[in-house]
Amino acid sequence: MQVSVILAHPDPASCTHAIAETVITTLSGADARVNFHDLYRERFEPLLPAEELLA
Repeated sequence: MQVSVILAHPDPASCTHAIAETVITTLSGADARVNFHDLYRERFEPLLPAEELLA
């Protein structure tokens, strides 16, 4: 099984981060392939610039 875990919370000490870590650990222990993305750590830009629409 392949699973994506997407996290979008700015505080690494948050309950949301703890839940994500638990989910990743649990799924990995069940032989799932986990793809994890922390959108804040990756500096994900949620807005699509108009210039990219023209490309």
